[in-house]
Amino acid sequence: MKYYKIFILVFLLITVVGAQDSLNCRLLATSGSTVESYALAIEGNYAFSAYLSQFFILDISDIFNPISLYSDSIYADTTIWIINSIAINDELAYLACQNGFVILDISSYESPVVLSQLITEEYLEEIVIRDSIAYVGTLDYSFLVFNVSSPENPYEIGRVDENIDDVWGLDFYNNQLLVASEDTGGKIFDISDPSNPVELTTMLLYSSTIVDIKARDSVAYVTHPRSLYTFDISEIENPKQLDYLENGGGVAIAIEGDYLYSLNLDKRMMVVDISDPEDLNVVGYYPLPSVGSDIYVKDKIVYAACQRSGIYIIKFDEAMSIHETQSELINFSLSQNYPNPFNPLTTIEFHIPSNSYVNLSIYNLNGQLVDVLISDEINPGSYKIKWDGSDHSSGIYYYRFSTKECSYTKRLLLLK
Repeated sequence: MKYYKIFILVFLLITVVGAQDSLNCRLLATSGSTVESYALAIEGNYAFSAYLSQFFILDISDIFNPISLYSDSIYADTTIWIINSIAINDELAYLACQNGFVILDISSYESPVVLSQLITEEYLEEIVIRDSIAYVGTLDYSFLVFNVSSPENPYEIGRVDENIDDVWGLDFYNNQLLVASEDTGGKIFDISDPSNPVELTTMLLYSSTIVDIKARDSVAYVTHPRSLYTFDISEIENPKQLDYLENGGGVAIAIEGDYLYSLNLDKRMMVVDISDPEDLNVVGYYPLPSVGSDIYVKDKIVYAACQRSGIYIIKFDEAMSIHETQSELINFSLSQNYPNPFNPLTTIEFHIPSNSYVNLSIYNLNGQLVDVLISDEINPGSYKIKWDGSDHSSGIYYYRFSTKECSYTKRLLLLK
């Protein structure tokens, strides 16, 4: 009987986790499987994407209805056939490809023109552009530096191929270049002389594999395929680890404001609150049809590139429902619990404008159901519901308020 009860408990937890497939995120639109996507860049009202040798341009001025403007192979031959990364600058698209560097004139979105193809011995994986200089990470234990002041004639001016592994991610920080070097750490280079990058420091992880890196406000965010690390880099030569979040990493990350967005190996787009780099917390997620490969964010609109599944456009709001509309925001409301943090009692207040079936439930950080406070049809009005956390451990929990018309989720913190 004991094992039977354990089996039932596990089954129920799996069911709950499966039902909790999104948090504070909703899908706005998708490009559809006809626009498969590996590489992705967003510039203004346009999305630029690629899969194998196919290059795509989408008009996303109406994010609910992206329109394809261009979809074709950019090559007359098959010498270069996998586009791995895209950077956009001044009506030019820079492509890091399997064995070459390509520059496109995209002044006409309906008919981009190849300006140059520079064949390389290295497998090019990642690209960033600054001041007519392209920095390109490779999967051949190096990153390369190109002068692109003449788009018709780019040429190599420097490289780093010592004490470095495959380079999966690049980002700028002041006059430095951050490099995600797979097995040799998150590195920072002085690029004041682009032809001669000088390594300043290395950030090592407990688990060696590093796939992306970004920096904001003297903090470096270094990601393992599953884990996220933060480092204080205010003293470049002496970086200090601040925090580690086991389920916050992914194959690609993007940062806007107080949030970091990642694509993890569990086929989810994750949202991490980074307002305190020493206390990282997952505050949102959305399921994807396949593992994502590239990600951009603008005004809390997330653009996630999924191999063989296209581009998914997702809205994030920490207090938003997947069914939220403007009228629902006016008529239905859920307030932040108080006090917060709390021990052991807290109050949750909400308002409904009409007779409604209401469910108010508590979930833990893993999306597992902890408690059901209301699951019934109730009259219109304002309500105050208390939750007693005496039987639960300290930590972050979520409370979800849902009706037929809308659903909201907020975070609460139990401290004992």
